[in-house]
Amino acid sequence: MSHPDQPPPTEPPWRESRLPPGCAIFMLIIGVLLLVPGALCVVLNVTLGGSGDPLTGVSVLVTLVGLGLIVFARALKRG
Repeated sequence: MSHPDQPPPTEPPWRESRLPPGCAIFMLIIGVLLLVPGALCVVLNVTLGGSGDPLTGVSVLVTLVGLGLIVFARALKRG
């Protein structure tokens, strides 16, 4: 129960960050380091006609992981 003399919390408990302060920046840097070469590999694979190459899937996965880390780090910094 809440008491009338206590102010309401500013952040909901599920929005509290339990990560170290530099974690979002570290994830952002790692995400960019994965995104740039992964995207370059995907572009080169498509332009050179290597669509049947098994490394295409790996480069797409690396690109998506990098993009996911960037999006997650941005969500951490906002929240």
